[in-house]
Amino acid sequence: MKRKVVVFGLSISSSWGNGHATTYRGLLRELAKRGHEVTFVECDVPWYRENRDLPNPEFCNLIFYRSTEELKTLEVLKDADFAIVGSYVPNGCIVGDWVLRTATCPVAFYDIDTPVTLAKLDREDYEYIEPSLI
Repeated sequence: MKRKVVVFGLSISSSWGNGHATTYRGLLRELAKRGHEVTFVECDVPWYRENRDLPNPEFCNLIFYRSTEELKTLEVLKDADFAIVGSYVPNGCIVGDWVLRTATCPVAFYDIDTPVTLAKLDREDYEYIEPSLI
């Protein structure tokens, strides 16, 4: 059964200084091979924009946004079957809260840096995830 999967992640378009890109590329490529419609939503930040090595992935739709206000105008969650918010997403708490309030499908948090995330939560450093989103 084909599913519509929407992923909000740090970056898939640039692997420059970013180990998340290779993980997302592998995961999304495999989801697409299984027939799922995959969309990756990425904040368009200068350091990744200037170092893109995969600006047009063949295995997913890639959507850029420049602010959380712009993100909230996108209809990327319409008809989604599953949504994922990843670790280190810029303004991740705002993004995560918006996804949870907007999505009509299941939502998951995908943590690529679990030890870092747990340490940040222990220090009450809520850079991209906070207890209310878990």
